[in-house]
Formats: sequence, C-alpha cells, structure tokens
Amino acid sequence: MNHKSKTQHLLESFVTFAQNQFQASIKTIRVDNGLKFISMYDFFSQKSIECQRTCVYTPQQNGIVECKHRHVLNIARALIF
Repeated sequence: MNHKSKTQHLLESFVTFAQNQFQASIKTIRVDNGLKFISMYDFFSQKSIECQRTCVYTPQQNGIVECKHRHVLNIARALIF
C-alpha cells in the first residue's frame, strides 16, 4: 500500500476475498481511531462486522499484531545483514 487513501478499497477487497476464498465471515475487526476508518463504519455495519476501536497511543491493546510486526522487522534486518 503506497498511500493511506487506499485503505478502504484494500480492506473491502480483503473482506470479500476472505468470504469467497475461505467461506468464512469476518466477525470483528480492530482499528485505531484513524480518520481513514470513520468512513468505513457503514461498510462494517452492512457486512455485520463489529468494529472495535483501540485507545489512542496504546499499541499494547494490539499485542498480537505488534508482535508479528516486530518479528517481520527482525527477519528483514537479518536478511539485510
């Protein structure tokens, strides 16, 4: 993703992909309080997706993603070395 403006389109595509590819519905999505997600609340309600918002400046609430992000960065650094 080159620009944050593509967030809505990519997230909508991902939801459709997950539903078609895995025959599974997304029940909950956790987002920060970014402005890019405010316009998506209608989309979430149409798809019956619960939208959980995290508190501002608290990456601890998104621990699994933060751990995976740290892992990806460590692997990238190892490959660079």
